[in-house]
Amino acid sequence: MSDRTPARRDRARAFVPELIPEPEELDSAGPLTAKEQQQLDRIHAARDHHQAAKWMRGKALAAAFGRRLYRGETGERTRQEYLDDEWDGMSESAAYLEIREWPLAAQIAATYERPAPDSHVRALVDVAEQQGHEQVARLYVELRERGQQLGRRVTADVVANLADYLAGGAKPKRLEALFVPRRIEAAKPRKTTRSKSGKGAAGEPVTGTVVASGEGGEGSFQNFGMSPAGAGTGGWSLSPEHVARLSSWIADGAGTAGISPDHAAGVLVQALTDSALADWIAAPDRT
Repeated sequence: MSDRTPARRDRARAFVPELIPEPEELDSAGPLTAKEQQQLDRIHAARDHHQAAKWMRGKALAAAFGRRLYRGETGERTRQEYLDDEWDGMSESAAYLEIREWPLAAQIAATYERPAPDSHVRALVDVAEQQGHEQVARLYVELRERGQQLGRRVTADVVANLADYLAGGAKPKRLEALFVPRRIEAAKPRKTTRSKSGKGAAGEPVTGTVVASGEGGEGSFQNFGMSPAGAGTGGWSLSPEHVARLSSWIADGAGTAGISPDHAAGVLVQALTDSALADWIAAPDRT
């Protein structure tokens, strides 16, 4: 049976917990009966309901932030205070991650007729923002269908392979090539020509720029749940040497963990931004 089977009547109904069969141990064998198939469909509806609720939550956060509804009755409540009060203390970085991901997750759910795992959406969100959510969702569905034809699992690494191709400006000619295990090689830090300011030679690409700006004293750090204290109005950038060393370290760690470097980098950013950087550095196991 295709995992793109169109939604059945149970999936069209408003989902309620009572639709889930009661868990019990049964000595069942042979092909599924019609009743058992209905029970399985309802189990899958519960799965899809959970995933759909995730992107709906991202849309809800986007609406609360975009419309500035978080400011409350006093008009002075900050985003983080709102998250503390109404979202169980979620960090701003986690909130903005869900806000970034929900349009692609919603598009995949509409195109694929079932939601995609969080790790798949996260692997594709960057290229989707650059090339369009509809196009990337369509290619993702093609990848899932090809995986089913080949009898191969579409893992987060396979989806990351698709993202790599798309980021390079090309669609892979043969989707089966994406199922080849990723070969991660640590990048060697490149030598850089240092300027007197310590930021590398003129014209060299530098990433990690953070600029303090924004309304109400809340700078562009909002996307990472940080405050602009000490940033300076001129901004700050990682040197090319730092970028190269971080890239090498992340690639090494990703290879050991068996995940993509993009995923590893996201985990690192999440760990750093979910709490104050000073507290993270001062922790006894990070000296």
